[in-house]
Amino acid sequence: MQTRIILIITLLILVTISGCAGEPSKPEGALSVAELYADPIHEIPVQIYGKVSALGELMCTCFFLESGGESIHVWYDTMVEDDGTIMPSANTEGISNGDWVIVSGVLKNNGIHYSPNDFWASEIKVLD
Repeated sequence: MQTRIILIITLLILVTISGCAGEPSKPEGALSVAELYADPIHEIPVQIYGKVSALGELMCTCFFLESGGESIHVWYDTMVEDDGTIMPSANTEGISNGDWVIVSGVLKNNGIHYSPNDFWASEIKVLD
């Protein structure tokens, strides 16, 4: 009985530790979503990083990116500027929900075809 309790406690500790180890260190030159929201930089290329969620689950060519306790709506296709310019899509091949990625792109302000604080991706890379 005592061996069983020790085994259960050991397993709980391992599960807890492995859950914490899933977040990579902050990539050099990239902002967390929370940092971007704290000091928004609109319409200027930046890099943000975070964990992908809802990819392929939303009614749009977009997903959520989460880091620093905040989440942002990232668009990777069907991005249209107010003047009608269609922006090139970012490749999401090989990216899955739960992946940690670095996204290059721009934070949008308010427009005709987009909402405030939408992030338009130009490139998405999975973090090692």
